[in-house]
Amino acid sequence: MIALIPLKSLDDAKSRLGDVLDAEQRHALALRLLTRVVDACQGAGLTVAIISSDPMAYIAARELGTVVVDDGGEDLTGSVRRGLALYADVETVVVIAADLPYVETADLEALLAAAQPLAIAPSADGKTNAVAATPPSAFTPAYGDGSAVRHGGTPVVRPGLARDLDTPADLLEFEATCPSR
Repeated sequence: MIALIPLKSLDDAKSRLGDVLDAEQRHALALRLLTRVVDACQGAGLTVAIISSDPMAYIAARELGTVVVDDGGEDLTGSVRRGLALYADVETVVVIAADLPYVETADLEALLAAAQPLAIAPSADGKTNAVAATPPSAFTPAYGDGSAVRHGGTPVVRPGLARDLDTPADLLEFEATCPSR
């Protein structure tokens, strides 16, 4: 089983927080969130591959014990397709957003259990935060507005999978509940 985590350029990470965080702070936040997601995936017994063309992703991957799949400069849908093609022969694949601050191993275990053949974790705005597919060919990525419905599958609604971090209010809540060490 493998988890694919698409990661855009860290230079562009969390750009919607540009009014409250400078570039260095956004970069650090993106890596902090990525670490939380990787830890949850590894706790669920998943091998992890970060999908990115950012050179910093390679450094982060080495530190986190993951591999990197070059996204070829593709958008989210295209980069996930590349990852799925590379891992088409695995039994199960999870594709999960890199910015889920509250995700826990139990959330991934619930997603995996529902993947018969496809489970989807929708975001509050109707997009897709995570997918599990057994086999990987059960998932055809088509990200963007309304993608949770478009992707189909069994919905898995858990706070750790539903809540991402995109707004200053999200950031304040995250810092209050999960302070930096």
